[in-house]
Amino acid sequence: MMTYKELFKEIVEIMREDSATCKDYGAGNFQEYESRISDDMDRKDFLHLVQEYLATFGVEAHLYFTDYSLEKIGFSVMRQEDVLYVLKANEDTGLVLGDKIVAIDGFSIKELYQREKAFFMGETEEREGKNWPYVLKFYNSLTVIHPDGSQEDISIIHNTKRIETESYCYKEYDDTLYLKFPDFADLDAINQLFNKCKSILENCKKLIVDVRGNGGGADSAFVPLLEYCFPEGKLVTDYYKPEYPIEINYSVRNCKDRIENLKQFLAGDLPEDMTAMINTMITNNNENIGKGFLDDDDVFASGIIGKKGPEKVLIITDERCGSSGDAFVEVMLCSPKVTLVGRPTMGITDYSNCNMVSFDDFSFIYPTSRDKRIDHGKGLAHKGVPVDHYIPWSPDHIGKDVELDYCLKLN
Repeated sequence: MMTYKELFKEIVEIMREDSATCKDYGAGNFQEYESRISDDMDRKDFLHLVQEYLATFGVEAHLYFTDYSLEKIGFSVMRQEDVLYVLKANEDTGLVLGDKIVAIDGFSIKELYQREKAFFMGETEEREGKNWPYVLKFYNSLTVIHPDGSQEDISIIHNTKRIETESYCYKEYDDTLYLKFPDFADLDAINQLFNKCKSILENCKKLIVDVRGNGGGADSAFVPLLEYCFPEGKLVTDYYKPEYPIEINYSVRNCKDRIENLKQFLAGDLPEDMTAMINTMITNNNENIGKGFLDDDDVFASGIIGKKGPEKVLIITDERCGSSGDAFVEVMLCSPKVTLVGRPTMGITDYSNCNMVSFDDFSFIYPTSRDKRIDHGKGLAHKGVPVDHYIPWSPDHIGKDVELDYCLKLN
C-alpha cells in the first residue's frame, strides 16, 4: 500500500507527463502542497489537500481525486448571497426541497466560501452550485431553516445513498415533443428512447431537448438527434466546423491504459463494425505510444443531413451540463434551427477524454486531450457555451420548471 507521500508524488508525475494540462501548467505549484503532507495525517485532510492542489489548475470535473470510502453527501444546492438553497436531497439527509442552509459548522456561507475559495475556481455565484458538494463533504453540521420557518441543526451524512438520477424520458405536449437526457452515457437506453418516440419525433412541430445537469458520456449518443436539429437538406458539417483541432497526449501511461481498456471492450459481444473500430484505436495507440501531443483528425458528424421537421428546436441547458453535454450544446449553437434556453453550460471540454488511475481506495481522474482553441483565448472554462435566452436562477425556480414553461409558451 502506498504512503501518502508516495501517492502524491505519483499524482505530481502524472500531472507533469500524462495530463493534457501539462502543456500549459506542467505539474503546477506542487511543492507548496508536498511540504504539508505527512504519512500519519488524517485521511480526510490528505484528500482535501490533494483536491486543493488539483483545483489550482482550474479544471472542473475532468481533473479529480476521490476516496472510494467517502460517499457523496446526498443533496445539491444553489447559492444566493449568504444562503444555500436545497434543490434535491435524499430522504436520509433530513433535508427537503427549498430548505435554506445558513451556516456550516458554525461558519456563515460567505465565511466558508472564503475559507474554501480555491475549490470554486473563480466561478460566479450562480455557477458555484456544482462545486459546493465537493466542499461540504469535509464538514459535519448544517444550520437549516425549513420552508415552514423552523430552524434545525442537521448532521451531514457521509454514507448516504446516491441521489436517484433522472432517467431518459419523453413527453408530448400537443404538437411538441419533450426529451430529457440526464447524461449521454447509456447508449442502449438512449437508442431505446429514440425507438419509442421516433414517429412522434418525425411529426412534431416543436422539439424541446432538456440537457440540464447532463453529466456527459459519449458524443456518439446524441448523433441520432442531429438530423432533426439542422436545416433540411444541409450537412451538419456545413454549420458545425470546429475552428481548431483537438490534440491527444500519447504518453506511455496514457497509451498503455487506453489499450488495456479497449481490450476489455473487445471481450464483450460487440457488432462487427464496433470491433473493427476498437482494433483501429488499439493499433493507433501502439503506433503512437510515447509520442506526446498529436492532433486528432477525426471529423465529427460527417455525412449527416438535416431533415424537414421539426420546425423549431429548443435546447434547455444550465451550468451543470458538462463534457458530452457541453459538446452537444456547442454543436446545437451552430444550427440556425435551434434556440438555446437557460444558462451557459459547465464548460469543461477544453481538457477531455479522461483516464482513471486507481491507488488502493483512492482514484485519480485526469484529462488526456486538449482543445487547441485554448491557445487563441477561446476556451470554454468557467464560461461555458452561451445561450440565446438567458434565464437567471433564483429561489423562484424551486418547485417550478421556469425554463420548460418558457419553452412551451415560445412560438
